[in-house]
Amino acid sequence: MHPLAPVGTLFAVTVWPLLAALLLLLTPENRQSSSSLTFAVAGLAITPLAVWLMPGTDALAAACSCLVTAIPLLLPQAQDRTGRILPFLVTGCALLALNVHSAFAVTVLCGAGTVLLAWREGRGPRRALVVWDMARSRLGGVVLGLLGASLLPMQQSSLGAVLLTVGLCMVAGLGPSPAPAPEAALLDTGLRFSALMLMFRLSAYPLVHLLMLIAGFGTIIMLVLSRSSGASSGRSTSLPMLSAFGALAAATGEGTALVLLLLAALGLAVLDLRGAVGEDGIAAGAAPWPVFCALVGIGRSLETGQLVLLVVCLLPTLWSVRHRTLLPAFARGERGMVAVMQGVLLLGGLCGPLLLAWHPVTGWRP
Repeated sequence: MHPLAPVGTLFAVTVWPLLAALLLLLTPENRQSSSSLTFAVAGLAITPLAVWLMPGTDALAAACSCLVTAIPLLLPQAQDRTGRILPFLVTGCALLALNVHSAFAVTVLCGAGTVLLAWREGRGPRRALVVWDMARSRLGGVVLGLLGASLLPMQQSSLGAVLLTVGLCMVAGLGPSPAPAPEAALLDTGLRFSALMLMFRLSAYPLVHLLMLIAGFGTIIMLVLSRSSGASSGRSTSLPMLSAFGALAAATGEGTALVLLLLAALGLAVLDLRGAVGEDGIAAGAAPWPVFCALVGIGRSLETGQLVLLVVCLLPTLWSVRHRTLLPAFARGERGMVAVMQGVLLLGGLCGPLLLAWHPVTGWRP
């Protein structure tokens, strides 16, 4: 490795959103819109080139960083200065959380990103109470996670790992957590999967493995029951459902499934934000979309009883979408971001079997 690579790549990969936010703060308001677009495109171009040179990184963190770095470009242009700056700050927290080698630091960064996201979404007086109610449980998870991370050096006890896992489950939105609005869901995806990636690194602990399975299956069952009772629509529960699948992927050590689920979560958030319809099958695990490939990877590592439970939970939704069109946007004659994102998701699903044959090794463990 080149001697300058550690400093240069750390700056390019993880700090560029924070630098972009600082430059936007100093930019006149009439030029902020074009400047934010320039920074988002530049970050998307730089990160895939530099992330593989990060000192001590692994392929899973690098792949997730390449996906998360696209978030500022996928969001619609905000109308005020704060709305343009905060997405870069939240993305910066997620990128740092994916690449730092400290459970304590990852938990702090996820908490900071949650506060920034709540600030962005709760600026209106009518929305503030709802948004901060959503963030309260996440911040409670941050407190538990910090306590667990501080107890991790105690090798003779698994209490630290258990507390950290429970906190990370709350940070990842598992359990009875309300679904965020479309724009918030896109920003929240990076934070949730940063927590899930840390959970993946903790899966070597036997008790932690069990807790992640309970959290994942419990969330799936809760979402399936709420959907069958008509309490929520399929689209509004896509991010919580994918987070639950991510917990199962972390428990089973299927890192490539986490990458596929992150791709699906970002794509579905964009489609939801653009008002697209007919995407229920993508989130439910229909073939040949990325979620289907991720579920295949998870299923090969589950025990027989757990696999049967997962299939039973997925069957009702899959049965309702069995006759949907493969690419609804192209069938309707639409072009633009919706059609492009559906094409990207289809390509990711078709390449999914090749990814499942890839078994990367984690670069570090807490």
